Amino acid sequence: MNLVYEKVGHVAKIGLNRPKQLNALDPGILLELHKTWIDINEDANIRVAVLYSALPGIFCAGMDLKTAIPILTGARAPENEAEKWIACGWDGCGVGEAMLKMSFVNKPVIAAIHGYCLTGGFEMVMGADLRVASDDAVFQMREASLGIMPTGGGNVFLPRHVGTCRALEILLTAGNFDAKTMYEWGFLNRVVPKDKLMKTAMELAEKIAANGPLATQGIIRFNREMRMRELKDLFIREVEIGMPIFSSEDAREGVRAQKEKRRPDFPGRY
Repeated sequence: MNLVYEKVGHVAKIGLNRPKQLNALDPGILLELHKTWIDINEDANIRVAVLYSALPGIFCAGMDLKTAIPILTGARAPENEAEKWIACGWDGCGVGEAMLKMSFVNKPVIAAIHGYCLTGGFEMVMGADLRVASDDAVFQMREASLGIMPTGGGNVFLPRHVGTCRALEILLTAGNFDAKTMYEWGFLNRVVPKDKLMKTAMELAEKIAANGPLATQGIIRFNREMRMRELKDLFIREVEIGMPIFSSEDAREGVRAQKEKRRPDFPGRY
């Protein structure tokens, strides 16, 4: 199993747990996430969800370039259930829903983030409703440094969370941004010491869960619908522009350079 999934009272806890791959999002974990969100939606006893990492030092290394990306771009035929599921594309069968890109989960989702939160993992927490981070958290959208473009909602979400200029700095520089900066920019609700991260997230979840569930879900439903009315076409356009870049000469050079531990020499060609 790629997830640690448990229910504590009215709160569901979902822990990313791929130790060898640093929680990289492959077809298997994405399918498990999708099934977990469905279970949370259908369980009337659950009122809030907390998404966290079960690993020390890292929240998520992003999308798995070896498995997920070749399937999403059509570079390799799917071989198992999870790969066939992800082959439908970002929104065709739930990949966007699994990553909280689409308005799918009908209850509040709190992301509890520590360590490195990279690319697809960063995009996933953009779709959460509330975000709590430890003071060691580091956020990075490194796609441009690999010669590819974010297609998991980063271009759409970030300007709305931190403003256009700051979003473009994050996206274009592919740099590291610490928790203090992301809090000051309005992306995070809380920054706490690492040993208090889950306690803080659970206290916030339990406070929400103590309120009327119909009112809470109504607030979430309204905000989700408002978001999708504004952003649905932009999500589609992001994928239309971004996915061809994954098959470009730039992308191939970016991956080669990473493997060879050298600076890439991008040709600027598809």
